[in-house]
Amino acid sequence: MLTLLKSWVKSQKLQFHRLKKKKKILELAKDPWIHRKIINSIAPSIYGYEHVKEAIMYLLFGGVPKTLTDITIRGEINALFVGDPGTAKSQLLQYVARIAPRGLYTSGRGTTAAGLTAAVIREKGGGMSLEAGALVLADKGIACIDEMDKMRQEDRVAIHEAMEQHTVSVAKGGIVATLNARTAILAAANPSLGRYEPHRTVAENISLPVTILSRFDLIFVLRDTPDKEIDSKMSEHILEIHRKGTPPTETPIPPDLLRKYISYAKTIKPVFDAGSITTTKRFLFNNAFGKRNRRFTSSNNCTST
Repeated sequence: MLTLLKSWVKSQKLQFHRLKKKKKILELAKDPWIHRKIINSIAPSIYGYEHVKEAIMYLLFGGVPKTLTDITIRGEINALFVGDPGTAKSQLLQYVARIAPRGLYTSGRGTTAAGLTAAVIREKGGGMSLEAGALVLADKGIACIDEMDKMRQEDRVAIHEAMEQHTVSVAKGGIVATLNARTAILAAANPSLGRYEPHRTVAENISLPVTILSRFDLIFVLRDTPDKEIDSKMSEHILEIHRKGTPPTETPIPPDLLRKYISYAKTIKPVFDAGSITTTKRFLFNNAFGKRNRRFTSSNNCTST
């Protein structure tokens, strides 16, 4: 009887804490500045990178996947950071792997024989077994891949399917299987020449095939360019961290609450109404034609000069 009473009290406490957390999350969602607060709560010890942190926010929350009768549309975002050494690429990846409700950090080489996708391993007894790689283990989460330019050749072949179809197919050693890899990918790569060369394209700066680069929705180039004003503010930021031992500014949302907020948000499935479709269509058309017109104008200017 006493054991039952203790278990009941424990379950009531857990339920109370869940309701309390849910109340905090719903109150936070009503804040008109929630978008800015989430961005400011992501990696506060890393100076600047507002656009990068905004992209990380979208990647953490993700979209809504659609499974139709004939095709499947992925809802996850894939992002790539490429740039000079010392631009906090690895720190951002490690932070995302910690803050995500389901995150995994690995390098391009992979820590096991399975690498990033999957592999058939021969056991000591002579039999064959299937070993899952990083993308399969991070199913329904975020896979943070550092030094993606150093991927194994087998992974380069298989990652095309994993990034677009969100599956990994294996047919080797008598084993035929299709594994789910429904994961968002946040990757970092170093330039092939050591530092990013601005006169070259992104594809020329990284030793990755164009077919893999095309599967990234967002690509950020992080360059370490000398700037007196920015370098002065950055040095103050870093020195303040060393003096206090904590981030210079207090995060608007604590990491634990942010993780729970993301988990709760991912359970909500928003739908398009007529007004949202019109607004999105107008935004996409204006952007597309605006860029095309600007490109046409600049090309005309170049011709005339």
